[in-house]
Amino acid sequence: MWDHNTHYHRYLLHQIPSRINRSLDIGCGLGLFAKKLAERSNLVDALDVDEAVLAEAASLNFAANIAYVNGDFLATDLPETAYDVIVAIASLHHMDMAVALRKIKLLLRPSGKLLILGLYRESTSIDYAYSTISIPLNFAYRQWHRTSITKTTQVATTPPAQLSLRQIQNVTDAVIPGCCLRRHLFWRYSLIWQKP
Repeated sequence: MWDHNTHYHRYLLHQIPSRINRSLDIGCGLGLFAKKLAERSNLVDALDVDEAVLAEAASLNFAANIAYVNGDFLATDLPETAYDVIVAIASLHHMDMAVALRKIKLLLRPSGKLLILGLYRESTSIDYAYSTISIPLNFAYRQWHRTSITKTTQVATTPPAQLSLRQIQNVTDAVIPGCCLRRHLFWRYSLIWQKP
């Protein structure tokens, strides 16, 4: 299945060691990345607030080492310093980013990694240039992958992003200094951070 998020799954997987103990997927949606994490992680906690989407994820992307959990990330009780890797794909713009990042810091073990693939609000000429390039590429990729774009009964909703890349950088500089923030095509950015 191809979409703007799965396009970057391989990039995110390159940031993860070949074997880890425990990982967390925040806003796992239909569980596509959780299933890939399960190939490297002894245990994957896949969290999503949408119960119907989560039920479909558990059906479509089942693995014995994935625990699908229904809940709001900011309100769910999760074990501190327990995770080697925490991933958030198109989910942090649903919540207060600074609050979410502070919680993530507590949940990651020392040397644990945070991987974010997120949406940002266009605000600069460079943002609009990337969007202009993305439009024909989006059409071409959808044509190329049309046989793998499957219809599901549940679709996770994606509201528009509120923060610009500069605002995201300001938040991350304050909460998790030293992260690597990159702009990508298809209206996405990535953020990689390793806890000291």
